[in-house]
Amino acid sequence: MLATLIKSAYSPNIKERKDCSTACFNANGDLVSLSAISPLHLSSLMGMVQNVTSKFTSEEICEGDVFLTNDPYVGGGSHLPDLTVTSPVFVDGCLVAFVACLAHHSDIGGKVAGSESADCTSIFQEGLRLPPVRLMDSDGVRQDIVDFILLNSRTPHHRDGDLKAQIAANLLGVRRIEELFSKFGVDKTLAGIEQLLNYAETRTRDAISSLPDGTYENEDFIDHDGIEERNARLKVAVTIDGDKILFDFSGSEVQVAGARNMVFCATLAGVYHAVKVICDPELPPNAGYFRAIDVVAPPGSITNSISPAPVGDRGATVNILGDVLLGALTKAAPERGMAGCGSRQGVVFSGVDPRNKEYFVDYEVYAGAAGALHDRDGMDAVRVHASVTENAPIEAFEREFPLIAERYELVDDCGGAGRSRGGLGVRLDIRILAEDARLAGRGLRQSLPAPGCFSGGSGSTGRFILNPNTQSERLLPSVFSDFPVDTGCVVRLETPSAGGFGDPVERDPDKVLADVLAGKVSKESAKSVYKVVIGDGVVDFSATAALRAL
Repeated sequence: MLATLIKSAYSPNIKERKDCSTACFNANGDLVSLSAISPLHLSSLMGMVQNVTSKFTSEEICEGDVFLTNDPYVGGGSHLPDLTVTSPVFVDGCLVAFVACLAHHSDIGGKVAGSESADCTSIFQEGLRLPPVRLMDSDGVRQDIVDFILLNSRTPHHRDGDLKAQIAANLLGVRRIEELFSKFGVDKTLAGIEQLLNYAETRTRDAISSLPDGTYENEDFIDHDGIEERNARLKVAVTIDGDKILFDFSGSEVQVAGARNMVFCATLAGVYHAVKVICDPELPPNAGYFRAIDVVAPPGSITNSISPAPVGDRGATVNILGDVLLGALTKAAPERGMAGCGSRQGVVFSGVDPRNKEYFVDYEVYAGAAGALHDRDGMDAVRVHASVTENAPIEAFEREFPLIAERYELVDDCGGAGRSRGGLGVRLDIRILAEDARLAGRGLRQSLPAPGCFSGGSGSTGRFILNPNTQSERLLPSVFSDFPVDTGCVVRLETPSAGGFGDPVERDPDKVLADVLAGKVSKESAKSVYKVVIGDGVVDFSATAALRAL
């Protein structure tokens, strides 16, 4: 299903960045299998079947049906650009399963191009809202529903093609599930599905039991709530009790004015991802392992917002949520933990393409960096935690849009110092050739860096710069939308780096040398931070020993 969706999609956000996921459910709506590019997509898939079956009776759900929804408050999902398509699977007239796919559509209306702006103050500003509706039946696609969506998008040709790709993925999924039931029989297949769920639960409980009992707390902050630069708290208390684990977010901020709120299912997706990371990365991704996990998030908080709170930029918050969760679990299992990560930075470019005079929307989220582990350095230039998709290749990016990437490099000397070094962020200069161009930026960790752990250093902050190294250079705020820019100008993005793990003075001098030779750490930092003296391409071990002995 996932391969079909990616290969059939029209928009670069899906066919190049792979901002999509697919899943299968049993007839009760329990997740059975998941192919997730981004773990956060689980929040838009989880509960989809229940949302459909609560609106349509069993008599109304028929073979050939395809249902569509995107609304976090009345339909399912965690923000409006994620259109989710669900199809029932029947065998001999009996409903046995559902398949679903999610695709992040790069524009579904709203106050800004790209339909994702951190400074929205209401979900009504964020785009088209769809309760569960029937997109297709035995007579074919309902063109009236499609037309309604196309009319609300700035790039309708992409919406049309991407919706058709989603339908194609579901039709394939239905056929494959039918073949599975035909091969093994209904009773044996249903029993196998139940055993798969039970297996995941047992494996999860065994993994939780290996962690020391106790309550582990951690907190971090979103350094901009979408409306103003301020620190909004994310706090969790994780209680491990035998083979059960409880996550309590009662100490977190009330829902904020801007679009960095999360509906409860988004918080659940972040929690389920963190448990899988810490307890057992090889866990089958199904609802069985969810049974060992309890989550408390007060309604009206940033981790469980209520309508009409905006939620479009919930992906930024889940980055910090990941640091909060892994930071707490690292206290229980230091050998499995991770320092704070450099979060993503989002920019939407839009305007008129002078090559064809058509309006374009380039939705892109640029990679930060991964926090260091106890025994290895953090990865450079990667998306982190539950909000993970790929960056579009430069060749595809420049072909699709009137934009040129003039610089794309790692930011040197920025990773948090430690026994293991934090990953490096990226520096990207983009020249805009579009007419009537607009920008919408969503930055995070631009004033509050990713924390290190166990004496590791913090990462560096990110920033947006307009026309760098010119007389008109200008530092942009970390959140802005519908910002006009001139044809020919350059926008520089610098993404945050990640925190280090352990005391920097304990770092192997040969690793420090390798970083210096690779341009990731300067000689000055090697000496002042790591206490390693680098001569002419080699470590001066005598001078290093003397310096570290001080």
